[in-house]
Amino acid sequence: MAHFPAIVSSEGYVPGVNEPEQMICQYLHMTNSMGCSWFGCDVSAFSLPLLMLQLSIIFFVTHTFFFFLKPLRQSILSCQLIGCIVFIWFVRLDKNLLNQLFPESGKLVLDTVANFGFLLHVFVVGVQIDTNILKSVQRHMVLMGCTSFFVPYVVCCLCLMPLTNMVTIDEFSFKTLPFVAALTSLTTFPAVTNTLSDLNLLNCDLGRLSCSTALVTDVCSYVTALALSTIGVALERSDWKPLNNILWIACFLLSIIYVLRPFVLWMAKRIPEGQQIKESQFLVVLVALLLCGFLAECLGQAAEFGGFTMGICVPDGPPFGLALVNRIDWMATVILVPAKFAISAFKVNLNSLVGDKVVASLITEVVISIAYLAKFTCNFLLAMYFNVSLPDAFHFAMIMCTKGIIDVAAYSFMRSNEAVTEQAYSLLILNMLIVTGSTRLLLGHFYDPSTRYRTYKRNSILECEPDDYLRMVVCIHNEENVSSIINLLEASNPTRHQRIEVISMNLQPLEGRASAILVPSSEVKDIPSAQTRMLQIIKAYNYFIERKKGSVVIEHFIAMAPYGSMHEDIFTIAINKCANIVIVPFHKRWAIDGSIEATFPGIRTVNCKIMEKAPCSIGILVDRGQIGGPKSVLTGRNKMFRITQLFLGGADDREALAYSSRMAKHPHISLLLILLKPQCADMEPTPEMYEKRLDAEIIDRFRVECKGRDIFIQQQVAKDAVETVQLLRAMEKGCDLFIVGREHGCCVSQLTYGLSEWSQCPELGGIGDLLATSDFQFSVLVVQQQLVDTVKSLRISAARICSDTSRATSGFSLLDGIF
Repeated sequence: MAHFPAIVSSEGYVPGVNEPEQMICQYLHMTNSMGCSWFGCDVSAFSLPLLMLQLSIIFFVTHTFFFFLKPLRQSILSCQLIGCIVFIWFVRLDKNLLNQLFPESGKLVLDTVANFGFLLHVFVVGVQIDTNILKSVQRHMVLMGCTSFFVPYVVCCLCLMPLTNMVTIDEFSFKTLPFVAALTSLTTFPAVTNTLSDLNLLNCDLGRLSCSTALVTDVCSYVTALALSTIGVALERSDWKPLNNILWIACFLLSIIYVLRPFVLWMAKRIPEGQQIKESQFLVVLVALLLCGFLAECLGQAAEFGGFTMGICVPDGPPFGLALVNRIDWMATVILVPAKFAISAFKVNLNSLVGDKVVASLITEVVISIAYLAKFTCNFLLAMYFNVSLPDAFHFAMIMCTKGIIDVAAYSFMRSNEAVTEQAYSLLILNMLIVTGSTRLLLGHFYDPSTRYRTYKRNSILECEPDDYLRMVVCIHNEENVSSIINLLEASNPTRHQRIEVISMNLQPLEGRASAILVPSSEVKDIPSAQTRMLQIIKAYNYFIERKKGSVVIEHFIAMAPYGSMHEDIFTIAINKCANIVIVPFHKRWAIDGSIEATFPGIRTVNCKIMEKAPCSIGILVDRGQIGGPKSVLTGRNKMFRITQLFLGGADDREALAYSSRMAKHPHISLLLILLKPQCADMEPTPEMYEKRLDAEIIDRFRVECKGRDIFIQQQVAKDAVETVQLLRAMEKGCDLFIVGREHGCCVSQLTYGLSEWSQCPELGGIGDLLATSDFQFSVLVVQQQLVDTVKSLRISAARICSDTSRATSGFSLLDGIF
């Protein structure tokens, strides 16, 4: 039986450079308890059980704080730091509990594990960075990024010059103030992207500007810190040998760029289409990561520097980068990184801010406040100078003041090297939490990217001139959507006199990347994971263009963004291209037998955001095979493609009818228009009479434009929603595509009353949701017209039908049975 000593370690203090340093002596064999708990021995006295206990406690504490602070829009990393600070503050109240859970001998092992987890986390951050973003950085972004670091740092240094004549402060505290100013002036790219991602702002204009500027600031601050620290050591020791360190670091970076990165790219290209990374490839990357961290330590840099540069070598996104992120990130971020925050929280001492150090604390707080204020003012003024709107400039300045885990690591590193005092470190952490937390809270509650669309003139098919292009934005989430979209374009009847301009958006979720992507197809070569799919889509479209002979113009874009903010890219393209309508696929995929094969909640999130805020009309396409299958317009040439539209009235039905009128002119399309009226029509108030007038005008226009075509108009009467459903079921056998508006106005509420109460997909409206169930087998197109100026719509409609109605005969009445 092994003998276990009662005292497992001893500690004491020895003289240090600026202050006493702690020395710990521990028995070598105190690693594994080996079952000694059965003999009354304390299991927590051994390093391995103690480490597992510490990680478990930190995990539960940090996630408990995240659960309560998540409604305040706080990130998981901020909650982890706050939880560790609060927990350790309470533990310190009981010294016996503190020594039991976090003895000084156990902190060394915890710190080692925490730094290894931080190395993995920084590697994942590097993998997610798209190096192509540097190509899109413009000159004004470089200027804004550089000044975002230098201006607050210079302002603080200028304020420190007269400080010695105004107040009395100890020499060591005064020497640390320039480092405090430099640390406060930092803006790290991971911190900005993390904030934007959590708030769904990555792919808005403000997000792209912030990402590019933060990347420049990050590079600028690191290069400056490396140069100043090396020169500072050389001047202090009167020895210029430390300057050789810069040369060795440059050689290290060049070897990574020109040797390691090509090797990693070669491995990534060897992965077959649609397959995952091999275990051998994963191990090679992991070993290379450890070697890069070791070499970085040999060069006098932190191991995280080598891990970050190694991460940049790895191509971001699927399949290579995504696989590495999925395998490493959960362990590093969820289990090990909180330990890094716990070690950082141990260095926070709120008691050091009072007592005989209160003057130094106040001076340090003033320097930090000046740096934040100068940083905010500089970014705000520069953004205004480069024509950024006042609200966006204000929010941009707030974002550039946010901090993250890289900043916490920098604070902790400077504290460990005694470059900053205990009170300076504590104030840096507290100010970071206050500024970053308040920024996230304010942005989450008050910033709405859709405000830039409010001044935009809402576009629609009704406002499209007959001789002008019908501009359509079509969205593709997967390959199954391509045939449906192309056949819908064919049904839209593009001709030389009725041309169509199509903007095809290949939408993909943001995976394994830190920044969103929105680029034309000409730049798809820079995105290897999307290149094959994009080329296949373009090939299918090119075949369609050749058949239409100049009546269709198609542009291709690829967008990668989180589902929560993917609609922003669609809106950006719709506004820039003055789109009349946006076509999006339904979030459910149907099997051959008519059952639901798959459901995509992320696509539904995108559709709901589009229906709510789109700057033009919207159409949700529910394809059950009639649009993209063998019965489509393109393939079913031997028989007519049958379209039915239900018209109850309202802006959405009028927009749907305007779209149907284009389809009705197709030589292989047969259209049935059903005018459904309530059985009892009471006297209606003025707004509803106005809607009826608009309905009558669009129907008269439809009659005139489609005269002589294979068109049928039927008048139907129903007294309630039950008869409406019966009417819809009777149409099932004679229909391939059913077109209906999302809403129908309050005047016909009795015909749809109760349908929305059992609705599973409110974005389709009451009737659209009913038609999208498995009870019906035809495809459905639900159309919504965004709010426009009704007076302007009336004038446009009246102007267009003025000449047409003069040619119309008096027999064109709303009560006709069949046209």
